[in-house]
Amino acid sequence: MFCLNKYIKLYTDVVLLVASGYLMLKKGFDFSISGWLLNNVLHQSGVNVYIISSAIILIISLIFKLLSIIFERFPPIKHSAVEPEEISDCISVMNKEILGHIKKCCIEPVDITRLNEQHSFEVNMRVITDALAEHIRKSINSIVIKRKDLFISVYRYEQSNEKLIYELHYDHKRDLVKSREINIDDTKFKNYECVKCFTENKNTIYVHNKKSYAKGGSKRYKTIQHYLGCKLETNGEVVGFLNIEFHNHSIFSDEEAMQDFMEENIYTFKLLYEYQYLKHEFFNKFCNFEKNWRVA
Repeated sequence: MFCLNKYIKLYTDVVLLVASGYLMLKKGFDFSISGWLLNNVLHQSGVNVYIISSAIILIISLIFKLLSIIFERFPPIKHSAVEPEEISDCISVMNKEILGHIKKCCIEPVDITRLNEQHSFEVNMRVITDALAEHIRKSINSIVIKRKDLFISVYRYEQSNEKLIYELHYDHKRDLVKSREINIDDTKFKNYECVKCFTENKNTIYVHNKKSYAKGGSKRYKTIQHYLGCKLETNGEVVGFLNIEFHNHSIFSDEEAMQDFMEENIYTFKLLYEYQYLKHEFFNKFCNFEKNWRVA
């Protein structure tokens, strides 16, 4: 909102402070600016203009101050639920991939051990991430969210090594990722929100106040406003982690609003990511199919 702009708030506070100081001065010492101006500087017409201008400025300041108090206590909703059309596009791409496997099986014999090579895991993950970014931008309708105002990253979780391994990020045209391997047990990363999610045994984590966000090696720290993160799981096992950062604009009034946004707009895409990891694991099983079949 315009009245919540820091410069507007500073202007209204200064005007009201000066006005209250003048009233105290007039009450205590019977001093009148209009009388002093009339006697020393201006004619009566000039004094009238001064009085009218001062009254208008004071009224505008009072209105801005009242609106800022109301909107700070009862902030307007900056996001809304929109139809996730991007999800349909993602599912369509994945279904076409499966259809391609089926057609190959119908036309010619298929080496089952090489099905994994035909699975477009990286491509599908990129499609989902781009679709998620577009959906988030559509969901926030009070301000224009530019590409630079949103950062999304996905990490793969290696349980054996207790590590998060970088997969991809949005916007991939901008090189903003510094930590490509995050060791959960390394004290160097203990303040990272994704690491806290593991050490504190949480499934999701939110940072509403940017001052609470851990300062890492990336320059993103300078502009971040909010952070959302969640584990990606299949069959009860953690397979990855999703990070979402909002930059340059304060969007959510509190952590509860962030939780609502996660449930309404992010959770479905979380399922799509998990589906890709599950399908990737499924196709990987075919790599050793011949060996396992002979052993059996």
